[in-house]
Amino acid sequence: MIENYFTNSADMFVAKIDKTMPTFFSVDKMQKIERDSYIEVVIPLSFQQLAEDLTDEFAESLRFHVLYARKSYDDKIYHVVLYSIPYEHEMVVIHMDSLQHGILEEIRVKFFSSMEVMYNHVRQLWHDSLFMKDKLLEGVEQEAELLMDFC
Repeated sequence: MIENYFTNSADMFVAKIDKTMPTFFSVDKMQKIERDSYIEVVIPLSFQQLAEDLTDEFAESLRFHVLYARKSYDDKIYHVVLYSIPYEHEMVVIHMDSLQHGILEEIRVKFFSSMEVMYNHVRQLWHDSLFMKDKLLEGVEQEAELLMDFC
């Protein structure tokens, strides 16, 4: 039952990105990794993309929210985490990490079957980000903002 949930969620997500961003991803080369409380899918990009551009595309086209977008003080390392407003088959967190001045070659997408588990995961990521020693470009500044998206 849970496996079907994750398969449906992943299939719906892939269909959405294939429709809205058809040239961006190599969905036929996806890798699925089963974790304790979620399924993680690594999706290679068809060509290198800038983290900032892909963040904007997910936010505008698919209405994802930026949990945080951070970069190191030497502008070399970028970390971006986006999340969907949770509802049935739409409990998704996207990770984009770059060690090459924001150039991405893949994204990691996490699919959750429980809003509570997703909230705890996103909240922990947000909390951990408060202690990162880099520049916050954009993102959730107050925990109350995050909680509003889950109510």
